[in-house]
Amino acid sequence: MLLSKDENIKTSSVYVASLILKMFQKRKLKKLSIFEVAEELKKYDIEHYRQVIFGLSFLYSAGVVDFKEPYIYTLK
Repeated sequence: MLLSKDENIKTSSVYVASLILKMFQKRKLKKLSIFEVAEELKKYDIEHYRQVIFGLSFLYSAGVVDFKEPYIYTLK
């Protein structure tokens, strides 16, 4: 289940993943560092790394991003 009715939508993995994808679109880059992503997500009150990891895991499992430390690359 991607979303639960009991879960806050602003902390769901799908919402965090959408914010990460918006960062790629806004900056028009193919790679971002994990530190840039964490700093940008702080603006949306996403400060816990668990939320970031779940969002990135969702994107990775969907085949949208790949990792090469410390960067996140878009595949599509």
